[in-house]
Amino acid sequence: MNRLEWILGIVLVVLLLAVAALSLFFWFGADGDNRPAANSATVLAQRADDIAPTSIFKGDTAKIAYAKAQQTAVAWQPDAQLLNVSATWPQGSTAQQIRDGASTWGFTFYSPAAQQIAVISVVEDTTALISQGKHAQETPLLEATGWNLDSNAAVDTLLQTGGSQFLHDEGVTTLMMMLTTDNAKGDGRMEWQVNLISLKNGRALKLRIDATSGEVLENKTVP
Repeated sequence: MNRLEWILGIVLVVLLLAVAALSLFFWFGADGDNRPAANSATVLAQRADDIAPTSIFKGDTAKIAYAKAQQTAVAWQPDAQLLNVSATWPQGSTAQQIRDGASTWGFTFYSPAAQQIAVISVVEDTTALISQGKHAQETPLLEATGWNLDSNAAVDTLLQTGGSQFLHDEGVTTLMMMLTTDNAKGDGRMEWQVNLISLKNGRALKLRIDATSGEVLENKTVP
């Protein structure tokens, strides 16, 4: 297998992880009555010891990766705007392994002129446009120039506000992060959504952080 085939394989994995992150994001963002049945937590518990290997790729923080993705996005559509950013760390990652906020990242960009979105992955120095399709954006996007808080700072906030204790208590967990610029709430806030999910019992520590000011907007453990 040559390097190009290897990189494309990793890019596919990154895309699948992004889809998984989105699914879990909506799961934990839902009201308690809408959460999956208890047997879903049982399945997670059965996989709690299936610890994923440490990534062989040296990741970047989200803002460094964004600078790379933006070049590909502008080449795709000159008016491309950042819609969201996401990453998932290997399950079982320790506080030391996540502290620098470095990972492989998936970026979604939106073009108002083309009425399309594009998904772009950044794996080390390889940036690839994974997919594109029609999209009608109903709410305005916030300018990426207002994005001040990088992923390492967001992870540091997580660890200082319960994340370190959660990792200690739960053992095998998965960290998922998503930055959103969709101003759906109309509050003008660009947000980091940072979730630590326990694989043994389905518990999650969920933080919402203002990506401009660094203010913690929500900090809760579910269930």
